[in-house]
Amino acid sequence: MKISIRHFASIKLTVFCLFWLTVLTFWGTVHQVDHGIYQAQERFFNSMFFLGFGFIPLPGAMLVMGVLFVNLMGSFLVHYQAGWRMPGLMLIHIGLIMMLLGGFFTKVTGIEATVSLFEGEGRNVAVSRTEWEISFSDELHAVQPYQAVDLSDLRKGKTFQFRDSELRFRVMEVYPHAEGITAESLQTPPTMAPESAAGFVAIQPLPKMKTPEDHTPAIRLQVEGATNAEQLILTPRDQRPMGLELEEGGGRFVMLRRKRYELPLFMELNEFRRSYYPGTEVAQDYRSLITVRLGEDISREVVIKMNEPFRLNGWTFYQQSFAVTDDNSEMSVFAVTRNFGRLVPYWATGITSLGLAMHFLQVQWMQLRRRRKRA
Repeated sequence: MKISIRHFASIKLTVFCLFWLTVLTFWGTVHQVDHGIYQAQERFFNSMFFLGFGFIPLPGAMLVMGVLFVNLMGSFLVHYQAGWRMPGLMLIHIGLIMMLLGGFFTKVTGIEATVSLFEGEGRNVAVSRTEWEISFSDELHAVQPYQAVDLSDLRKGKTFQFRDSELRFRVMEVYPHAEGITAESLQTPPTMAPESAAGFVAIQPLPKMKTPEDHTPAIRLQVEGATNAEQLILTPRDQRPMGLELEEGGGRFVMLRRKRYELPLFMELNEFRRSYYPGTEVAQDYRSLITVRLGEDISREVVIKMNEPFRLNGWTFYQQSFAVTDDNSEMSVFAVTRNFGRLVPYWATGITSLGLAMHFLQVQWMQLRRRRKRA
């Protein structure tokens, strides 16, 4: 049997995709009750396939959305005919295609991070809540150039090397959630203990948590080109970067930390204010007065408060929360997102709504015309 573009334009395929997305939505909602929303998203919605009932491979939402996109494109190409009756249907297809493309673009390019500032403090870097990286630098200073590799890109057996570096690394173990083990906790300590800033000699994987923010990854690396270490263990428990000495002298520093994103601005917290509902300790309102610097001579003052974020060039800064330290110093916490396709869903919804309205009016006019002819 020959497969043509008409098979991909089948209305039966459309109905099946929509039906299966409904099933995944219901299944994922039930699953998150016991396992958390993060694991439900990873299993049902961010996957191409998943094992249903423990052993049956079933299509995930990513695969179904891709098939639905091909189905809409095929339907658009097959059923398009020039004429006054088609614009409404074509606009509906274009709007739905835009919505799927917008979701994929946001998935690929979107960023979620946080910035925490005390009064008088400023920075131009946001820290991811869920992603981790291995940083590599030549010096130890508060402000320094560094290179980084995403932990999510590393697999057991993979080798990598930083630019202009004599060191080579090979992944021996890597886990998204694990804990370090000291020599005292092992009955038989390893013959060659890896170097670790936290004193660990091995790592042990742990079950995934319900929220990705609680994950503490760990990685064991084999090192080539360093005189003081053949293996490294890097964990979030490391309080300082691991120093590696080179054969020809000098040193390099590596560290496992939450991923950093450079912001298109420098933000400085001038003042943080908060108020409570009368007679309670429930926050009624909290806001931050910040100075935004876009260059040496360009700056402006901005107020970021609850439900009123600050947006700039695809980046959005929300007043997320605050924290009070032991010495009563207040820290303002901002949620930072980058979504260049933020307006695409609005455009897609508008185009689809316009197409539905046009098609509805055309159908009503055609029915009215038929009644008049019969009369």
